[in-house]
Amino acid sequence: LAERTQMLAAITHDLQTPLTRLRLRLENVGDEALRERLIGDLAAMQALVREGLELARSAESAEQRAALDLDSLLESIVEDTAEGGGDVVFEGGSGAVLMLRPLAMHRLFSNLVDNAVMYAYRVRVRVERSGGAITVVVADDGPGLAEDQLEAVFDPFVRVETSRSRETGGAGLGLTIARALAEKDGARLWLRNRAEGGLEAVVQWPASAQVVPPGRAG
Repeated sequence: LAERTQMLAAITHDLQTPLTRLRLRLENVGDEALRERLIGDLAAMQALVREGLELARSAESAEQRAALDLDSLLESIVEDTAEGGGDVVFEGGSGAVLMLRPLAMHRLFSNLVDNAVMYAYRVRVRVERSGGAITVVVADDGPGLAEDQLEAVFDPFVRVETSRSRETGGAGLGLTIARALAEKDGARLWLRNRAEGGLEAVVQWPASAQVVPPGRAG
């Protein structure tokens, strides 16, 4: 698995340079309609390369763990998304501080919040503590998923959105990357439909997770 991950990282990294050269050359195509179609296809390829590189990095990151206040992280992500026009609210925290990789966790939850905003009008984020377990829930009021898709969407290149637009559907690696990031830091990530409609992305650390005692957080 490590060798395959390194190969994926090498291939996606090396593809970025020729794709950039192609973009520059395509700008000189005289037929405007053809030029726009070709640039659109190239943009889709570049997005796929970026997500492939991100997937490789998520599996092999050497980032060190540090005491991380989950509430503060999520409030920051929600605030940034709301400033961009999304109807996103942080409903409540747990006060939990865990030993996690800060950049990886920012990437994980930004991914989940952005994904929810893409498919829904209203997104709510909360942190719960029950029986020692720490659970982050990103809930939306979107269309939800068929039960047989709740797990399938974590497979690489699976896109629920049926159009061919990369702007709306992505390359199909977002949830794959999110699960890899969560599992590397000892959490589980799954999706579930809400009874009132919509979807919830759930990230949960078990009671055995390394919680930093009060006063010890940096």
